[in-house]
Amino acid sequence: MNSIDAHSVLATRAASDVIATRAPSGPAAGARPEAVSAAEGIAAVKRASEQVVRVSDSLASQKTRASEEIQAVQAKLDEIVSHLNVKMEVRDKSLNFSVDEVSNRVMVTVTDKVSGEVVRQVPSEAILKVAHNIEALKGVLFDRNI
Repeated sequence: MNSIDAHSVLATRAASDVIATRAPSGPAAGARPEAVSAAEGIAAVKRASEQVVRVSDSLASQKTRASEEIQAVQAKLDEIVSHLNVKMEVRDKSLNFSVDEVSNRVMVTVTDKVSGEVVRQVPSEAILKVAHNIEALKGVLFDRNI
């Protein structure tokens, strides 16, 4: 449901609430209900519209804050990885830290500085391939509603 549909639904509910509160009750309930003035209906619709705008603004603000927090965490992670790489340059074995872009996993690679040979990688290349394949299949596996 888009925001215009939500706006219409809330406005209709608010107008219905005004009409329901104006209907007579008790012994006169069988009598003809009082007519709701146009001004009351318009006021109810206006209140509902204002409420929809407030909720929409709040949701947009929350989405923006969440996006900013994710970017800040990613930047901090990149900074930490760079810092660790600088600290590990003084050893005979090179320890390289990185983040796999597909699976968002931290990777550690141990290489021999003299030969350049990769001594060990965590997680292993096979595990990374499995993680990449799972990421690629997510859209296929979870595309349907049950």
